Amino acid sequence: MSIDELASVVSPPPGVQLGEVDWQAVEHLIGCALPADYKEMVRRYGPGCFAQFIHIYQPSSELGAIDLPTQVGESLWALRYLRDAGESIPYRIDDPAEVLAFGRTDNGDVLYWRRADIDAPDTWTVLVKEPRGEEWFEFSGDMSGFLAKVLGRAIIVPIFPRRFPSMEPIFESY
Repeated sequence: MSIDELASVVSPPPGVQLGEVDWQAVEHLIGCALPADYKEMVRRYGPGCFAQFIHIYQPSSELGAIDLPTQVGESLWALRYLRDAGESIPYRIDDPAEVLAFGRTDNGDVLYWRRADIDAPDTWTVLVKEPRGEEWFEFSGDMSGFLAKVLGRAIIVPIFPRRFPSMEPIFESY
C-alpha cells in the first residue's frame, strides 16, 4: 500500500488522536466514496502540512480552507468559472465531475483526484493544477504514492518550485 511508502519517506506524527470520522456522512456530502489510502492518511497523520507546502483537505474541519466537502465544491466552482471565462479545462467538470480536489499547496496549486471510474476510488490518479495558468500535471498513481514520490524526490512536478522539497520533508500537525 502506498501509504506505507509515504510513511517511510515522511514519518507520521506520534500520538495522533483523532475522533472517529463518519466516512459515510462525508462521502454523502461530496457524493462519492473516497480512496482507502486517503482515509488511512487522515488516520495516521491528521490535519497538517507536508514539507511546509502541501496541505491535504480533512474530512471535516471547522477551517473551511482545509475542509474537504467545502473545498470540493469551491474548487469545482472555480474550474467552471475559469472554463466560462475561456480557459481550456481538459477534464470533465460538470456532474459527474472527473476531478475532485483533495489538497492544495502554499502557492495555490490544487491537487485533484482524477476519477476515471467514479465508482472505483482506489483506482483514482492524481492531477495538479497551477493557480495562474492552464498547466496541469498528471501522476498515474494514488494520492499517498504521489506524496511519497514528490517528497522523496523520485518525481518532479514542474508546477512546484524548482527546489521543492528543499529540505528533509517533515509533516507538521496544525
